[in-house]
Amino acid sequence: MSPFERDTRKHVDSPGDAPRDASTASGSSSDAEDSAAHIAELVRRTAERDARPGPPSVAAADATVEQPAITVPPLAQPVEAPATPPARPKMRLPSPWVLVAGGAVAAVLIASGFALSRPASSQSGPTSLALRTSAPPAYVVRVTDVITDCASHSRGQTKNSFETQNCVNATRSLATGRVSGRPVLFVVSRIRMASAESAASIKQVLDANGTGNLNDLLLEGKTFPGAPAAMPDSGYASVQMGAVIRVAEAGFVDGGPSSSANPSLRAAAAQIANR
Repeated sequence: MSPFERDTRKHVDSPGDAPRDASTASGSSSDAEDSAAHIAELVRRTAERDARPGPPSVAAADATVEQPAITVPPLAQPVEAPATPPARPKMRLPSPWVLVAGGAVAAVLIASGFALSRPASSQSGPTSLALRTSAPPAYVVRVTDVITDCASHSRGQTKNSFETQNCVNATRSLATGRVSGRPVLFVVSRIRMASAESAASIKQVLDANGTGNLNDLLLEGKTFPGAPAAMPDSGYASVQMGAVIRVAEAGFVDGGPSSSANPSLRAAAAQIANR
């Protein structure tokens, strides 16, 4: 029996006991020793309990928890507004008179450019248009006729071409005039073909050298008073207008020199062909 149990029993039983006498004085001393031993036992047990390994103690959370650093982004620099472009000056509309004048000048320039771009020679294509001109000074038609069989009134390669594709009709004329102050004889033919294509084909033959020509009236004995017996060397020109070909020759008839290369005669022939 442990001292603690003995002490307990004594305490339970003590209330009913009679007061102790002097004979129990030694027992009191023994009880004091038991109490001291009991206390020492309690201290030993307490120490052993405290010495036992227990669950690891959890450290109290530090109240001063380090907060994550917050990076503050730098303030955005203010964007400068683009400079307002200067207002364009209002354009003043030209007056109606200026517009009309400008249009007239433009029309003249376009017409001039078109005229300059056209060839001045007589080698015009089938779609060329003749520019109407006035006749040379003192121009007078002396004799004229109309034929419908050009093949029988021509010579050389021209005759062969008309036999392949004959003309619809042709008007032949003899006329007089003056060029550079000198008397000139003009031989003129206006030939109408069935189409612009056939007219272009005949014109190509007529314009070539040594290919013959449609007979002039002098060759067939049709003349006028004061006319020469034959046509002198002359300047030549031809113009096609659709299905019509106009051919003209001009030669001096005063007995002086006359040449197909004479610029004045060639210009005069072109003037008549373009009428």
